[in-house]
Order: sequence, then structure tokens, then C-alpha cells
Amino acid sequence: MTVLYWLRNDLRLHDNEALAALPATTTALLPVYCFDPVAHGPDAYLGLPRTGPHRLPFLLEALADLQRRYATLGSGIHFMVGRPEEALPALARQLGAAAVHASAEHTTEEEEAEDAVAAALGPQVPLRCFETLTLLHPADLPIPLHQLPVSFSKFRFEVFSKMTVRPPLPPPRQLPPLPAGFGPAPLPTAAELTAQLGLPQPVLPVADRRSALPALGGGETAGLARLHDYAVERHLIGRYDDTRNQMLGEAFSTKFSPWLANGSLSARQIWAAIDGYDAAHGARSKGALQLRLELLWRDYFRLLAHKAGPDFFRWRGLRGQVPKPIQPDKTVFDDWAAGRTGNAFVDANMRELAATGFMSNRGRQNVASYLIHDLHQDWRWGAAWFEHQLIDHDAASNWGNWKYIAGTGTDVRDTAFDVAQQARRYDPQERYVRTWSK
Repeated sequence: MTVLYWLRNDLRLHDNEALAALPATTTALLPVYCFDPVAHGPDAYLGLPRTGPHRLPFLLEALADLQRRYATLGSGIHFMVGRPEEALPALARQLGAAAVHASAEHTTEEEEAEDAVAAALGPQVPLRCFETLTLLHPADLPIPLHQLPVSFSKFRFEVFSKMTVRPPLPPPRQLPPLPAGFGPAPLPTAAELTAQLGLPQPVLPVADRRSALPALGGGETAGLARLHDYAVERHLIGRYDDTRNQMLGEAFSTKFSPWLANGSLSARQIWAAIDGYDAAHGARSKGALQLRLELLWRDYFRLLAHKAGPDFFRWRGLRGQVPKPIQPDKTVFDDWAAGRTGNAFVDANMRELAATGFMSNRGRQNVASYLIHDLHQDWRWGAAWFEHQLIDHDAASNWGNWKYIAGTGTDVRDTAFDVAQQARRYDPQERYVRTWSK
């Protein structure tokens, strides 16, 4: 039997249930990556390409790396541009595929895409979705999804001591061959892809020596190398709690997020590395515990997005909160986006984002609070700008955090930051501001 594998945010061989679950009767496998004009096209708020100038080349690097890894196992990848619900069923019919495998997503548009693909395939060709993106398998949650609290603290209390994290699956040693006589379409360049998607040609960034990101590039090979370097070679897990709020240099935080976002690195693989660190050092460190909580936060936003559905992305609050009044002004927003607000701390962070596609978690919270609570702009504009700019954009984490800072997410308290106080605390000597002063 022939199986199509719809690649999404699962661009790896390790810990991949969609590959591990291939039936023994599979005689041919065609991995397919579909560049969706909706997923990569203009957003609804700013009209900018969702996959912006930093994330696009990183994604293409990840796909090129995955293609090389597939080739070593006797397989390959077929690249298509089009709506998945149109392109995948047509390809399945052409090849006589018996099933389509894919990773399950947990945000509204991605779930709608799954439903559309399943409907277009029909009952004769089932779409089988596997949980490859979360730390916790939904079947292992100690609470049912409908009882998920709209509070991370309560979620942590109810889950952390009772949860079971499955060990990561080993990568396959071999894959079924491509369908006989089928020639996969090659990976397009950034220029070719944007032309096919009808998007403006991106001005791709040049490397900036000030960047906090490790210079490893996209893909599973780089993601696993970063994990090994951080956790095994330099033993940085133990100091994570002490350094995670810093803002300069590649070692202050893990920087796993770009590879986690497109699935080049598995959350369970990171958890196993933390287990290994704890075992080697004889006790659980504060750094290891904090890193585990960060992974749990990531899962929580995904689960909350799944439970809340479209409300997760809407203006109104998840707990009945009334959003603060806004004074929409595109000029004010554009100055914020360009790092021209006049607030040195905010502007430095926004310049780093524009130059590198990355910003520290501390910076993200502060620039978001400043846009919402000081400049009185629509938080959804900020979330859309981050989606366009961030190399590590993850829909659930990005929109969940923006909604939280706006006071319409998981907290009913005032979520405004004192940005001046934050600057004094986290950049007391203004090293960060001077680094990104222009």
C-alpha cells in the first residue's frame, strides 16, 4: 500500500509517531510538504506575509536538511504550492494512496485545514493524525481537556506531579521507497516560492554579529546539535534559572524555540536531555525545573488554544475580561515596529527583532505591554507583527502570550509592565540598549 505523509510542523526523523506508525504493509511512502497560500500569505491585520524574512529562509534550511536526512534512508520529499485540501487529495488519487499520515495541530486554522483535507479525501483514504508536537500526549493528561483550567498555576498544580512524559521515539533506520516512477518536485528557492505564492519578494536578512541566536541554521541536524551543546557539552541546564532573564548572548537561554516551532526538535527529546542532566548531576537543579516548566507552558498554550477554539485569537477575554480602550493609530504602531518610540529599552528590543527575527522573553513581554498599555494600540496588531518577524513563531505561544499581556487571556489581574523599572532591573548598565542603539 502507498501512504502519503503530509509534513507540517514535524520536520524531523526523531520522535516521530507519524513515521513510527506506518503499517507493515506500506510498500511506498511519499512525504509531501505543501506551501499553503493561506498559511504563508497576508495576515488579516497588517496585510504582511505571515512567514516573514527571517522565518522563511530558516524554514527552507530546515526542509533542505530534512530532505538530505530522508535521502540517507532511501526516501525523499515532494514539494507543492497550493491549498492542502486541493493538492493532497489530487496527489492521493494520482498515486492510489491508501492513507495519509500527518501531525495533529491544535490551533483553529490548522485544525480547519485538517478537517478540509479529511473531507476532500473522503472515507476511502483516511487522514490519520498523530501527536508529535506536544510534550504530553493528550491521552496521558491526568485531567480531561474540557476541564482544562484557564490558569497556568492551576494547570501546573493539577498536572505536574501526576503527568507522564513518554520517552522520545528513535529515528527510523529505513523508510519505504518513493512510489515507483514518481519524481518529486524540488524544494523552491525563496524567490521562486514567493513568486508562486503571489507575495512580494522578501529582502532576506544578513547575519548580524549582535544576534543572540546560535549560528547553526535551520533543520533537525542543527536543532539536535544545539541541544547536545547546551545540555551535554556545556552543562548549561543547571544555570538556566539564573540566566533566563538576561538579554545578550546565545548562552543566556536555550534558544531551542526556533527548532521547536517547526518541529525540527522534539519537546520530548529536550525533556529526555533534562532527565539525563539530572541523572548525571545527582539532583534536580533549579535550572532543570524551570526549563521543564517552560516546556509545560508551551503545552498549556497549545491545549488552551485547542479548547478555546477561535476565541483564543479574538479580541474578547477568555475569562469575561473587558479589553482596555484603544486608540488605533497606524503611525504610532509603525513607530513601535521600527523602534522609534523614544523609549530606549523598547526601541532596542524592536531593532533586535527586525535585524535577527529574535527577541528575549523579557523583551517580548515589555514591548507588548508598552504597545498595549502605554501606546493604547490593538494587541492583535502586535501579535501579527511578531508572527511576521519571529523566526520562532508558534501560533499558540505567540497569540497566547499577547492575549495574556492584553489582560484578556489567562489572568484577570492588571498585566501592564512598568517598562522603566524593568529596564533598570534587567539592563541596569544599559549594555543591551547600547548594543542595539542603531
